[in-house]
Amino acid sequence: MSQPEPRSRLSVGMQWASRISTIGLEFALPPLMGAGLDRWLRTSPLATLIGAVLGFAVGMMHLLRIAREGSRL
Repeated sequence: MSQPEPRSRLSVGMQWASRISTIGLEFALPPLMGAGLDRWLRTSPLATLIGAVLGFAVGMMHLLRIAREGSRL
């Protein structure tokens, strides 16, 4: 069986940039959306808190998955 072709440095760098920006958005977007929802519904801070908890949970799950993949290497 032949070895897979090695990926270029640019390809690896772009993959990591994509992962990092995705995780950042997973942490930041839910609380921001919650704040917008709070402003619209006038339910301050309920939706912001829910968004923060959900964003933290999703972001941490993604970080842990990446860490597990890295430990297999």
